[in-house]
Amino acid sequence: MKRKCPLLISSSAKNTIKESVLLANELNTGIEISRIPLYKDKNMTVDSTIDFLQSELNGFEGKRTLHAMFSDVNISSRDWELREIAQKRFIQSFQVGKAIGADTILFHTGNKGTKHYGSIKSFKKNFVLFWNDFVKEFEKSGIIAVVENVFETTPNYCLELFNSINSPNFKLALDTGHVNLYAHDTTVTEWLKAYNSNLYHMHLHNNFRENDDHSNLENGTLNFKEIFETIKELNIEPSCVLEMFTEEDIRKSVELFDKYMTV
Repeated sequence: MKRKCPLLISSSAKNTIKESVLLANELNTGIEISRIPLYKDKNMTVDSTIDFLQSELNGFEGKRTLHAMFSDVNISSRDWELREIAQKRFIQSFQVGKAIGADTILFHTGNKGTKHYGSIKSFKKNFVLFWNDFVKEFEKSGIIAVVENVFETTPNYCLELFNSINSPNFKLALDTGHVNLYAHDTTVTEWLKAYNSNLYHMHLHNNFRENDDHSNLENGTLNFKEIFETIKELNIEPSCVLEMFTEEDIRKSVELFDKYMTV
């Protein structure tokens, strides 16, 4: 049996990345580096971060992706100094991802859900200015950059940003748990149909629409049988990351994924 889409687990599934790598090998999945230690420890540099991650991943031959730094990061801030710090974090994330052999790097949009028209206009302008230049690094390296929904309430916002960046190396990512929590007037299947062939990457997890629980696929209000059926109907093959943080949840979710997503 072959999986319909590439399946990965989070490097936070176990206490250490190395332990998560062993679990990924056992389950025949790829791995997404979910946290870059650079932002937490002032003594870490890009080079030391790369050395650490390469050591943890040593011998792992599966698919590798990277979640870019995101804590308090907003590349579209109106404050030029804050914007420069955020852009630095994005550039560092790219450097780390390239060095560890990630074929996909995921970024948050930075959108905080404001309903102020002027702020929205400024955000989109700064986003496009930065990404139209930054994406050239991805084109040269062959890495795919994907942007993920967090607080967005409909697919339209991310689609508008995507359509403003004319590059084959800039794609969309869909986080199922975030849709369930923040986009109450839409469904994951509606987002899938809106993104369609532009969807390159997914974060799969569940919740009860009250907290960003990152629960296993059966523990929440989302119906993953319906979600998987929609993916197959659309004939798309996004890479799918089980973004949950316990081995038990990972194992349960791999079992459900393989039940519906093998051919």
